[in-house]
Amino acid sequence: MEHLKQEQVSLLMQIVSDQYPNQQVLHLSDGENDLHKYLFEMTKTRGFEYDLRLIGEGAALPFDLSGHPACTVEPLDLNRKAYNKHARLYEYVFVTVKDSILQEDIVQILKKIFRLMKNSGVLVILPEKGGTLQVEIDRILEEGYFVAINHIDIFDRLDVVNARKMHGWGAYSVGF
Repeated sequence: MEHLKQEQVSLLMQIVSDQYPNQQVLHLSDGENDLHKYLFEMTKTRGFEYDLRLIGEGAALPFDLSGHPACTVEPLDLNRKAYNKHARLYEYVFVTVKDSILQEDIVQILKKIFRLMKNSGVLVILPEKGGTLQVEIDRILEEGYFVAINHIDIFDRLDVVNARKMHGWGAYSVGF
């Protein structure tokens, strides 16, 4: 597991607004880095809900939930029909999954994430720098009706790509 630097993660956490109470954060992770620990602490401190969905071997991560009543940790199969029972629930969705796993079916994964997010919700994906996903992610997000796509250079090995869900136009006609 890669340990992320506190000062770099602090910059990333600035994406999450603290101006509004009772926000919901979803994190899809394969356990390759320890971002889940930082998200856990941030949501606990701010009183937000935190749903961590662990993929593959990441599902075996030991995780102490004490002191955060609004946190749930569950395993996730990316091939499931839906990732959650609730539509339009999350303001923020973080994805820290290996490029090789995401690239297998990135379009279907984004369609499921699209349904989970609130209108104008924020999606944050951390692909590997220099990988093929980093090169194609902008086009894939645009085709998936995500807008305001930005790359933020915070981490040494990972790129931070954030985008907003576009609500409305055309997304329903293509299956989103």
